[in-house]
Amino acid sequence: MILSITGSIYLFKPQIEQFLYEDYYDVVDQGEKLPPSALVDEVKENYPEAGVTKFRPGEDATRSAEVKITQDGETHTIFVDPYNAEIIGQLNDQHRIIDRVEEFHGELMLDTYGDLIVELVACWTLALVLTGIYLWRPKKMRVFGVFLPRLKARKRTFIRDLHAVPGVWLSIAIVFLVFTGLLWTGNWGTKFQNLTTNSGFGYPPSIWVGSAPSSEVQTKDIADVPWAAETLEVPTSNQNGYLPVSVDEVVNIADQQEIYPTYEVIYPQTDDGVYTISVFPPKARDEATMHIDQYTGAILADYRYDNYQPLGKLMAWGITVHKGLEYGLINQIIGLIVCLGIIGLVIGGTVLW
Repeated sequence: MILSITGSIYLFKPQIEQFLYEDYYDVVDQGEKLPPSALVDEVKENYPEAGVTKFRPGEDATRSAEVKITQDGETHTIFVDPYNAEIIGQLNDQHRIIDRVEEFHGELMLDTYGDLIVELVACWTLALVLTGIYLWRPKKMRVFGVFLPRLKARKRTFIRDLHAVPGVWLSIAIVFLVFTGLLWTGNWGTKFQNLTTNSGFGYPPSIWVGSAPSSEVQTKDIADVPWAAETLEVPTSNQNGYLPVSVDEVVNIADQQEIYPTYEVIYPQTDDGVYTISVFPPKARDEATMHIDQYTGAILADYRYDNYQPLGKLMAWGITVHKGLEYGLINQIIGLIVCLGIIGLVIGGTVLW
């Protein structure tokens, strides 16, 4: 019941956040935008004790830029007008409603213990679906009682049909949601991600799992390094006498490489760290993760959907469908119908019990 309610809310994250944070998101198109470094510098000037961790340039001419900072142990998003560097507003990330819904959906706000509980519930749901189909199996094929509920039957039969018939119709969708949801869990999901990454059948390393080894790349003469069939490790920046490149150059690289415009630039947090450009857009085919040497601007690794192995592509597609993004509004509506159906199954199953 909890997973279905929170999931049905999370499906409409884009619309809900646009409504809640419209004053932060929307800006007036004034022509040419200021360089990203000017926006980040304005934030640094207003928050001198804070550390900058991420920059999001905004996907179109009427969208504000975002600078994510950490201060006093908390993370804040600062919304900046990209045309005049005016700070529009500040949002404590702990106060983002949809993020809290997602946290409740994924781990019941109980951290590791909650994650394990959700994983157990998800796995046991598979047992409920399989045993439910076994109990539903018809002794003789007919329409009512098998594919449609018997609305004029006695009370117990009527409730049984309201539970069993929709359950069969929804069974494939429920199994799909369970498997795609398990990919995010801390135990089963992490092990599955490690297995598929290390075997070369899933995602390239560092997108979900995998640590970053060191790199000796020092110049911009290096070509882009795409991930192919073999496992390509993520390198780290080498500082040999180089000064860090500016966020302007990193954003320029992202635009030149045609990264989907909702991307974030993640700042290096160590001397040998890299800039990471990450984007998880509505459609899986637009996903990208790029690592850039912080001293030379060299593209050290460039992972795109086309670089994923078949299982990785299937997983990426499944996740975006699970979140209600892949096919737009129709995806959200179908997801909502399934969630409401599961709520009905829980109520019907409780009454039958």
